[in-house]
Amino acid sequence: MRERNSSKRPADPARDAELVARARDGDRGAFDELVLRHEDRVCNMALRMLGNTDDALDLAQEVFLTAYRALKGFESKALFSTWLYRVTVNRCRDEMRRRATVKHTRPQPLGRGRGPDDPPADPPARTASPADLASARESHEIVAAAVAALPDDAKEALVLRDVEGLSYEEIAGILDVPVGTVRSRIHRARSLVQKRLREAGVTP
Repeated sequence: MRERNSSKRPADPARDAELVARARDGDRGAFDELVLRHEDRVCNMALRMLGNTDDALDLAQEVFLTAYRALKGFESKALFSTWLYRVTVNRCRDEMRRRATVKHTRPQPLGRGRGPDDPPADPPARTASPADLASARESHEIVAAAVAALPDDAKEALVLRDVEGLSYEEIAGILDVPVGTVRSRIHRARSLVQKRLREAGVTP
């Protein structure tokens, strides 16, 4: 499965607020539209955190079910997207704790869950040679494994910043930590990834 396109439906806080209000009044179609607007971002976040496509899809369904049940308690002074990211992060934390409990302590690279003939999440140009394709796949899997191996707190911050493109302030709100802590975690995560890539002979 290819990584979903997070930019498919651009964020629109005003539209989100309108749909949330309608969904609270029992409009199921309004909530369905919220799902369509945010499912790509939730799936991408879960995929980067968990490293497995099937697990990410299952978790995304759980996130939206949780959001639907908790919608009446959602404080509209916060952005719906920020709140949904927070729900996603918390569900990912739960899943990673569950894995640790059942001895699944070794992170799975993002290549897991795709078939052997599937392209990487960021496929190279169609004109690339078979050797280039193989090299790109290998590099992608090394990068994915390096991210997957990060400590959970560093991985959360890195994914929200470098994959989802959120600001430091937004990430601080989602993770409920100071902005300085966010910066420190991202710096640590990038350093660890670059170290892993150098060790693997991949140019960062």
